[in-house]
Amino acid sequence: MPTIQGKIIAALEPRSGQNDRGPWMVQEFVLESYDQYPRKCLFSVFGADRLQQYNIKAGDDLSVDIDIDAREYNGRYYNSVRAWRVTHIQAPVAQAAMSPVANQPFAVPQSGVAVAPPPPIASDPLGGDTGEDLPF
Repeated sequence: MPTIQGKIIAALEPRSGQNDRGPWMVQEFVLESYDQYPRKCLFSVFGADRLQQYNIKAGDDLSVDIDIDAREYNGRYYNSVRAWRVTHIQAPVAQAAMSPVANQPFAVPQSGVAVAPPPPIASDPLGGDTGEDLPF
């Protein structure tokens, strides 16, 4: 299933209980992606052993492999996003730290001579001025 990378911005309180199979524990986390337009994803980690193994805290940079599933309850469906693998990573370098040459419209090659951008394309490909935007 999908992998999401980002920073943990919230670690919610763990919940626990008892069922016919024994005790259980689950904790939910909010991850904000590194995308240009960051997205947030609420995911859960089920099991005290996994919670201890992953050791997730607010501010951690993670790569999270998730399973997405929906379940029905009283005629309504609810999504479930569960992590099945969590890897601690280093945050990617910000775009602003890139070379300023990469953001220019044209670059200066090693020879020191500037290369101009290509000329603009004529608005009328047939060469005549018809006064219309359509080519037919």
